[in-house]
Formats: sequence, structure tokens, C-alpha cells
Amino acid sequence: MSVETDEEGMARSAAALRVLATFVSAPAKAEVLDRIRSAEWLEGWPMERTEVCRAGLDLWARSAEVGEDADAVAADHARLVGGPGRVAVHPYESVHRSVEGLLFDEQTLEVRAAYAEFGLAAPHLNRAPDDHLSLELEFVAKLSERWLDATTDQERTRLASGRERFLAEHLLQWGPNFFDALGRDAGTHFHHGLALLGVDTLVQLGAGAQP
Repeated sequence: MSVETDEEGMARSAAALRVLATFVSAPAKAEVLDRIRSAEWLEGWPMERTEVCRAGLDLWARSAEVGEDADAVAADHARLVGGPGRVAVHPYESVHRSVEGLLFDEQTLEVRAAYAEFGLAAPHLNRAPDDHLSLELEFVAKLSERWLDATTDQERTRLASGRERFLAEHLLQWGPNFFDALGRDAGTHFHHGLALLGVDTLVQLGAGAQP
């Protein structure tokens, strides 16, 4: 397999992954909502404009039009993934992929090892699982950014290989299904749009990693 290793593609995917990670991790604040739902910001979304991508961006524009405010988005985020308590869609890989659907299962340790290979670690090590979707998205974004900054072909090859391997073995194994479920349960246009953009971004990354 080979990864998409052009500079524009790496930069664009890193930017999109950072946005997705931000809004999976925490609800958008009012000033951020205003900015990202503006026509100018939506026009600058970094990924290719597929049909699904356009639908997601249209939903973010619609979110602004109908007046979804930060409180509504925060309440929906808490219900969907943020807790406390029971959530509609678990944001941890091990829950989706382990045989018994448990936290801190083998997938968590595999993800921890993947981070450590590149000198990284989850921010709340041993207190919260390493395989939260936002952390996995940020990890792939970080490898992409390091690839852009690398000064040798050897380092670029190592980073590209690690990025491809993590996508194939982890993020693409469950991320699209997570975002599909998020879209089904979303109670706001904002999170429905986030779900479509998440699916589309990961599908585009998967297509870029084909032979």
C-alpha cells in the first residue's frame, strides 16, 4: 500500500483532522461556532468537495440559519459523546472493536504503543483511555504535520509509513462507523454536519491509502 504523500494533501488532511478532533472532543464555543459557520470559513474547508462533503458543509450553514446556539450544540454533544453518564455513541475504539466492548482493552494498548513509537502519549495516561477518537484524529494530523516539517527522505518515509499503518489498523477500522452512528443520533444540524464531514474525510484518507 502507499499513502498520499504530496505536501498539499498532507496539509489539507491535517487541517481537517484537527477540526474534527476539536468538535468530537468538546462542544464548540459561541465564537467558534460563529466563525466556522460563516460562508468564508465553509468555502475554505480543506478536503475535496465530494457530494457528502458538500452536504456536511450545507448542514453547518443550515445550523447557523436556524439559530442553533452554543448551548444547544453543547447539550447535543453531551448527549452524543460527552457525558457525564450514558452516551449515545461511545468515542473509544476499544468499545467498538473489542469482543466484549470494554474500555482499556487490547486496542487501547495498541494505540498507546503507536503513539509511543513517535514519542507521543495520551494527555491523561492511565486515567482515561488512549483510544478516544479525538486523540486518534490528532495523532494522524500530527504525523502529517511532522511529515511536512521533516528534512530527510528517511524521516518522511518513517512518518508516512506510521501514518498509513495507524489509519489501516485503527482509525479507518472504526472511525467511519462512529461518524455514521453520530449522524443517526445527532439532534442538531451542527452534529449531523460534523458526522458527514467526518465520514467523508476518513473515506478520502482511505482512498488515498489504496495501492
